[in-house]
Amino acid sequence: MSESLRGAGHRQILVLEDSEPVRSTDTADAVRDWMRRHAAWLVVVAVLAVLVLVGAQRMVDARERQRLAYLARVPGILQPVPAHVAALWRWAPTDPVTVVADDTAGRWTIGTRYGRGVVDLRGTDPDTGAVRWTTPFPIDDALPPADRGTFPSVWVRCATAAAAPHARAVCGADLAGPGQVVGTPLMVLDPTNGAVLARQILPAGTLWTVSAGHLVIATPVADDRARTHWDVTVTDPSTGAAVWHTRTPTVPVSGPVRVGVTTIDPAATLSADPQRVLLAGDGHAWVWSPSGATRASVSVGVDGTTALGRAGTLVWTPFQSLTDPAGELVTDQGTHVTVDGTQVQLSVDDGTAHGVVLLRTGAGGTTIVADDASTGRELWRADGSTGPVLVLDGAVVATGSSSVVSRDARTGALRWRTQVGARPVYLGADPLHIVVLTDDLQLQALDLADGRTAVRADAASLLGKRSDEGVGGLDGAQEHGGRLLLTFRDGSGGALG
Repeated sequence: MSESLRGAGHRQILVLEDSEPVRSTDTADAVRDWMRRHAAWLVVVAVLAVLVLVGAQRMVDARERQRLAYLARVPGILQPVPAHVAALWRWAPTDPVTVVADDTAGRWTIGTRYGRGVVDLRGTDPDTGAVRWTTPFPIDDALPPADRGTFPSVWVRCATAAAAPHARAVCGADLAGPGQVVGTPLMVLDPTNGAVLARQILPAGTLWTVSAGHLVIATPVADDRARTHWDVTVTDPSTGAAVWHTRTPTVPVSGPVRVGVTTIDPAATLSADPQRVLLAGDGHAWVWSPSGATRASVSVGVDGTTALGRAGTLVWTPFQSLTDPAGELVTDQGTHVTVDGTQVQLSVDDGTAHGVVLLRTGAGGTTIVADDASTGRELWRADGSTGPVLVLDGAVVATGSSSVVSRDARTGALRWRTQVGARPVYLGADPLHIVVLTDDLQLQALDLADGRTAVRADAASLLGKRSDEGVGGLDGAQEHGGRLLLTFRDGSGGALG
């Protein structure tokens, strides 16, 4: 082969090897050229992506703010538990505090102090214990003249009728005079300053409750010796202006009921939840809406009690509920279904366990049963619940002998289980935590999502007690005005937060 051909071929090979970088450079230039030509469009896309992300985060934040604001108004919800819990205020046995009413959202509490012929109502700051106001609640004028000035058995209860800025509370003193039934003094006041707005004395046997800001009064009327009906009057608690009125059909008087070797004289009851008013007695139950529309009129057993159940239901429980747990559920469709158990009393219920009724059954009531509110069908059951129960964020949270368990309210699926080291005596919540107090006076805040312990506090040392004083010495632990109040059998106590 000639030298010239070899040289030409060599040059051709060199040209072929150098061609790849040229194409790479062209591609990069093409990309840069495309980006320059579409720069404005790319900026718009980037801005829109950022806006979408920011908007989505704002929606999440808004939903969380709405959730927290809603929970702050749910009865029983505590103020947020801080990382370092403290004793906000304490009281001595010589100056005991008895709280008879409170409002979680309005942050007010009403306590009582008893004397001869009078009860003092005291507005108390839940954060400091300071007495904001004192208002006498006379009870003498409800007693016969010969018994005035005495100290009858008195039970004062109050109910919130309206929230701030026009807060109203209705307080009634249920009296038991010497050997006789007496009337019920009723007083309407402003719970923020103690100003009395209205007073009246209800006749003996009259029942009262509060519904949708109105005072509901049910008065028995004897039609003859064997039959009676009820007049139900709903008024503005401050002015007495009538809102609606109705009367029940005449029903036979049931009289005393013999349960085993015991004779029980069933008492009629009047109660309300945000959607209903219930009057139950003499084997009948009547339900109205807060506006007075008739919701239900049903017959139930005379040998038991009827109560408002969750999710639009009624729950009838026999007097011998421990030995004969077969009760009756009146579903939200009006169907009567026999159920095994008594209604669970919830320390907190935010309403998120939709369509679920919770019952207790088993030895000592340690089994929780969840039933469908429309059909009465059992959804799930779980053993080992020995203490308080609450409903929050779609979960049923219950306490065992030394644990706290969270389950999905509809399916019963386990969300988490946390050992707390001793027997729970209080179960509550703040907007982010499940709060539990054990009988060794240890307070724990558990993360609502996974049950991990977020806060621990030694309530015994904070209140100047020994840890063993919780067993037998603790009289009660309850939320009042957004704070956790502990009371002891010696009359002392304190508020934590």
